[in-house]
Amino acid sequence: MSPFFNLFKKKSEKDRINPKYHSKIDHLKTIKTGEGTTITIVEAKDIVKKIDLTQTKILTGRIDKIRHLTHKPIENIKSITSDLESAKIDVHESSFESVVVNSKKMVINSIRKELSSNISSPSTLDDVIKLHERLDSMVNRFSEVSKSHKKVFNFFISKYADKLKTEFENISSLSMQCKYEIDNFEKERQPLQNCFDNIDALIQKIESIKMEEEKFKTKQIQFDELKFKIKKMNTEINDLINSKKYLESKDISKKIQLLDIEKDNFHKELINAFSKVSRAMNKYSYGLNKLIIQRIDIMTEQPWKIFEDLIIYLDLIKEVKEAISNGKIIVKESEKIETYLDNLINALPDYKEKEEKLTSEIKKLNNNKNMHIISKLNELKRKHTNYNQELNSLELYLKDSESEIAKNKDEYENLLVSIEAYINSTTKNQYHISIPK
Repeated sequence: MSPFFNLFKKKSEKDRINPKYHSKIDHLKTIKTGEGTTITIVEAKDIVKKIDLTQTKILTGRIDKIRHLTHKPIENIKSITSDLESAKIDVHESSFESVVVNSKKMVINSIRKELSSNISSPSTLDDVIKLHERLDSMVNRFSEVSKSHKKVFNFFISKYADKLKTEFENISSLSMQCKYEIDNFEKERQPLQNCFDNIDALIQKIESIKMEEEKFKTKQIQFDELKFKIKKMNTEINDLINSKKYLESKDISKKIQLLDIEKDNFHKELINAFSKVSRAMNKYSYGLNKLIIQRIDIMTEQPWKIFEDLIIYLDLIKEVKEAISNGKIIVKESEKIETYLDNLINALPDYKEKEEKLTSEIKKLNNNKNMHIISKLNELKRKHTNYNQELNSLELYLKDSESEIAKNKDEYENLLVSIEAYINSTTKNQYHISIPK
């Protein structure tokens, strides 16, 4: 704090502490909670609350003594202020008179305003903190006033400044004592606060473990049920695969697959046959209507579709050949192209017959294939894949959940040991906290 009217000298914290106040909170007497040594977590919290109340009561008792010690300097300051108010200040030069009067008035009003409210007896830690804040506010306010008016007071009314200085120093010293007691209390109370925090953490940990174990139990049931479903499904899939109907359908599917390959190769053969005359056909299509152009595109790109209306396409091929023969279109190696076109005209009926035969055989086999049993097997395999994915997910969850529960139980044990250690060392009893399952 700044010196009041430049007369205060700062005192060290050690000088300000009243030697009759002990720095350590008194040891607690044993707090009993009935017969036996087993207590619940709720009873443990009640014990810690009692310890806290007892320690707080010791603190409030000490702070109340400090509060009582403030009565005398406060009353003295009020008395000095009244004397100063009524005193006639001798000012040698009239030019200074208004300055001195105003300064005196402002200091008196400021001091009285600061002392206008009573300091109540503390009963809680919050009351203690407010009491210290009240004393600290006084000290700060007096310091501010001293800075603003120190020249006037030190020169014209130094007698009152000396008296006020002594009393303000007393209040400052008591404020420091109050702060020291609070700091010491909070420092020694930290283990108790830690115990409170540990109790709250333990209660949350118990709930967390309980919830996690319930979820684990539910997931374990789902896991077991899913394993049973997969086992049952494996049997069903195996029975289906080994059934006569499926084996017959499987054999038919292989035949269909071979025919599809044969048909695909046949289509490649057709494309190759038409590719030899594609340039001539494209030249022929120049300037013709869209329908002719579309038919030529089909012959060069998907020639097997011409069998749906072969006569029209045969006539078109003949027109292309005639156009080459008559010189309407000019192509390289025209004689060879005409030969290719003749070969196509002659081979197309056989090609059509082969296309229809392959299509018919595939259709017949598809009709004989038991699609229901194949669909059923495919559906079972799809479900089997999904079930296995779900099973793997559940297995991973259960593994992580087990680790989490084990970790929480370790933390739970550590919290329990810490709480019991604090209570037993403070109360000089041997309590064991029992947590209901």
